[in-house]
Amino acid sequence: MVVCSKFEQSPMTSDNLAEKEFILIQEISKSDTHTQRSLSQNIGLSLGTTNLLIQRLARKGLIKITQLDWKRTQYLLTLKGALEKTNKMYRHTLYTIRLFRQIQDNINTVMRREYENGRRDFHLVAHDEILDLLKETVGGLNLPQARFAYYKNYDSIPAEAELIMTATLAPPPKDRAGHCLSLVDFNNIDFRAS
Repeated sequence: MVVCSKFEQSPMTSDNLAEKEFILIQEISKSDTHTQRSLSQNIGLSLGTTNLLIQRLARKGLIKITQLDWKRTQYLLTLKGALEKTNKMYRHTLYTIRLFRQIQDNINTVMRREYENGRRDFHLVAHDEILDLLKETVGGLNLPQARFAYYKNYDSIPAEAELIMTATLAPPPKDRAGHCLSLVDFNNIDFRAS
């Protein structure tokens, strides 16, 4: 999902499983013989935070903790934990599909409106998969004589660009903010470009 930190909260607020807990469950599901130290290193959390999350997941009945010996502990995903993990992944997949459709609709709306108003040069800023989605969507618009330039950051955009269309979490530079039109709002799945 674009430039995000590992633990950035998803805009979906109804999840029963918090983002850090979900990351921990994913790591536990990869191998059942982890130490808390290896878990904390693999997911990028402090040892204390990892311990608190493990205890919380055990209280919720999402994982089972078994002491194998004085040094090794086994963490197993329970059926309830596997269901929560699957539900979270399903909701995230639906959110991603809706987000991509939202971006495609917004690209279509904005590009056609700007094209009909006489614009022929389009400057688009996005990262990774979103950039690929932009290119694919724009390729299917059939706008004769339109020219498209794609950028992964604002630094590459020429100073003469009148309008910059964005699909990124990075805020535009203050000197270019008035020339930017957002194609997506990552916190509002129902956002529509006007």
